[in-house]
Amino acid sequence: MNVVDYQLFNIKVQKIPDLKLRELLQSFLSSDTQHQIVTVNPEFILTAKKNNLFAQIINEASLSTIDGTGIIHALQFMGHDISIDDRLTGAKLIYKLIDLAIFNESKVLFCLYSQGLTDEKKLRPVLEQRFPKLRFKIGDENNSVLLANMYKPTIILATMGAPKQDLWLYENLSKMSSVRLAVGVGGAVDFLSGALPRAPKIMRTLGWEWLWRLMKQPRRIKRIYRSIFVFYYNVLKYKYAKTQK
Repeated sequence: MNVVDYQLFNIKVQKIPDLKLRELLQSFLSSDTQHQIVTVNPEFILTAKKNNLFAQIINEASLSTIDGTGIIHALQFMGHDISIDDRLTGAKLIYKLIDLAIFNESKVLFCLYSQGLTDEKKLRPVLEQRFPKLRFKIGDENNSVLLANMYKPTIILATMGAPKQDLWLYENLSKMSSVRLAVGVGGAVDFLSGALPRAPKIMRTLGWEWLWRLMKQPRRIKRIYRSIFVFYYNVLKYKYAKTQK
């Protein structure tokens, strides 16, 4: 399936050609087993270094995509042949999954974060207007397991942010027997609902979306600091340690 595996601090990240992504997602939907996708950014890596269960979830995921310019830079620094175009962000993946769900007439359950920017009142009219053929329900982390057992979705998209959404899916996926594909998409749902504007294309192309998010949400300064300065410092230490062996 042309999926390429990399390791950062013993955490798995993967790239897959865009042309092969739909084929892989379709195979997940057609499978007899359940699949979890994790969209990995620098914060995920830092958290996984200290949280063994979160690290296990990423490493056991059916697909752990590269969602973050910092991951690309780190892999390039380690000598890998990879580019910004190899990212598969949650914001891109959510549209791929919606398109695939419509094509397959699959049911989708959106598990929103009850304290997030996007609630059902914001999301429902957007989905109904932009994707009139999409079959979906909307819940939150408190009622989605019950809703899933009533509605029988094939896809569940959780938006609680990491590691909460990924831990929640890992702990609850087996309780939702109809689900074949579970994905944590985090703040991507805020772009979809319009709760947050997406960065201009030029900033996304250059990998500067973090700066746009900081401009729109100054309270994210601590997260940005971790994703850039703390992460890159750890990458430098990691490579130096490897060269000393």
